[in-house]
Amino acid sequence: MSHLVSDMLQLASADSHTWSMCPEKTELDTLLLQMWEDFEPVALARHLRWDIVLPEDPIPECFCDGERIRQLLSILIDNAFSYTPSGGAVRLTLQYHTPDSFSIAVSDNGPGIPDEEKESVFERFHRLDASRKEKSHFGLGLCIAQEIVQLHRGKILLTDTPGGGATFTVLLPIGKR
Repeated sequence: MSHLVSDMLQLASADSHTWSMCPEKTELDTLLLQMWEDFEPVALARHLRWDIVLPEDPIPECFCDGERIRQLLSILIDNAFSYTPSGGAVRLTLQYHTPDSFSIAVSDNGPGIPDEEKESVFERFHRLDASRKEKSHFGLGLCIAQEIVQLHRGKILLTDTPGGGATFTVLLPIGKR
């Protein structure tokens, strides 16, 4: 219940445009590697292959709120882990998308999201599978993720993973240098 209340308070702050952000220079490759390490025990417990793909060449720092980006990635990774069956795979990818932006993707090989559901997954209280009885999912995570992306003047895209599954891609501007 406290998780639900926290999510609702965050969305209320977003609605009233009072959601705080503390942007600073952030090394996204380091942040993603830390996220990968944080979620590795969960992946092992759920018998999932958990991969990370980072650029080989050095990339510039991103001017963003690192804690909000962690929150965003936690939502996307948790969803991927929740919907990917045991023995499946989840991948976290960072790319230097354009000279002015980064691409961060969380992809899985779970059941995927039907085309008719793709736009509504970002709506409040939307749950793809109404039969899920898990109390830890209230259908607010992707709405919060979208708010975080918009706060950073970015975009979030949902596509099918080749071979099956879902891929959420965040396009994040580099920001002030």
